[in-house]
Amino acid sequence: MDNNELLEKFKINVAVNQFKNEYTNKHTLKEEIKWRKYAMKRKLIAGLCGGFILISGVAFAANYDKIVETFFLGKGLDDAAQNGYIANPDMDYIESNTTATDQITGITLDNINVNAKIEDFLMDDLNISTHFTFEMDTQINETFDLETLRSIDLKDLIVTDEENKILYCMDQEMLENYCKENNLDEKYTEFSDNYYNCGLNAVIVNHDKENGIINFTYNMYTGDASFPKSKKLNFKFTQIQLKREEWLENENSIVNLKGNWNIDLDVPEKMYNRQSIAYKVVSCENSDFQVTNATLTDTGFEFGMIISNIKEPERPKILNDLEKEYTDGKIDINEYNRRINEEEEIRKASEDYTLRQRHPVATYDWESKAGQENIEKVTYVENEKGEKFESTMSPSRRADGNFIDGNKYSFYETFGLTTYTTTDKLKVRVLFKDKPYIVELEKAHN
Repeated sequence: MDNNELLEKFKINVAVNQFKNEYTNKHTLKEEIKWRKYAMKRKLIAGLCGGFILISGVAFAANYDKIVETFFLGKGLDDAAQNGYIANPDMDYIESNTTATDQITGITLDNINVNAKIEDFLMDDLNISTHFTFEMDTQINETFDLETLRSIDLKDLIVTDEENKILYCMDQEMLENYCKENNLDEKYTEFSDNYYNCGLNAVIVNHDKENGIINFTYNMYTGDASFPKSKKLNFKFTQIQLKREEWLENENSIVNLKGNWNIDLDVPEKMYNRQSIAYKVVSCENSDFQVTNATLTDTGFEFGMIISNIKEPERPKILNDLEKEYTDGKIDINEYNRRINEEEEIRKASEDYTLRQRHPVATYDWESKAGQENIEKVTYVENEKGEKFESTMSPSRRADGNFIDGNKYSFYETFGLTTYTTTDKLKVRVLFKDKPYIVELEKAHN
């Protein structure tokens, strides 16, 4: 399979799984807390966790073939990787003597060597994407069957920079300990300029049980403000959870590793001196479009606008009736999901309302067959060379599609155009309610 086929395969599956990931591996810390509470009430985890694979990956600066295979974060980041926007720390393993405990059996092994290092990484305004390698003492295989290893969670990972800014942390105890050690006033989930609300996307790339090697990716992305232009990064964690395939059905199907890993990285100048380029509107074919942002970076092009004179659609009665049956306790979640997926009238009503009425600006060709998307059925950006760039399916992308007060619709999307593929003039071809409108842009020179 060549690079284009691999990229196509990833893109298709990412698009299909996009909605499934809203409450699984794509979330910010606040959303994670909200989801945990919701899951306890509704018991929906197993039904909603279908998208663990295919949305993340790792960059290998020396070999773009592997970038294609394991670092799928969207066209913009792929282009950046091709142009050297990847760091290779060339570091030795960080060693740690570790205790391993199986939550099902309660069996504990002491003095297990688990070594960790970061092979390569990327940092921009939205992403800190890393490729980890773990080297484990193979004696762990004598007690724990990791043949069905599904995912890895660095439970208490905290990522900080040289100014003690907390770029990523989902563990309250680790956060509080770090703040105490560094005389910081940050509070858990109370985000600030020095404490970022981040999301996480992760996947195992390779698991060599015989040699104890696990390659996996950890993609962290900011949910609010842009990441700072850090020159140094520190990754610290003491807990690793190895989750087996059946962990969703059995929450105890986890092996806990306790040790101490501390990894320091130098950020390349290209990353901490990253710049953005602003574009201004030259003309727009639809007077109801008010462009609010057109900004280009090394890894993507962000375009936002407010559309006036558009009413929010009403939810179809057939969907309201189904929802009421569920909330009244007449049907359970399994029956709800079966009917919304299998009963033709309900399924079509749901698809039309969710994918079209509530999203009048098309960013994905939902009607196409796998591998046969028609770019003319989506919104895209075109440079002066005639090259067209669709929206990226990166989990970190900034995107919005919501109705707001006053009969207006807020649209925001990140496209695969980058500083490596841009031109002085651009066209954004907006497909609004199945009709294309052209917004012409040019660089806003100071």
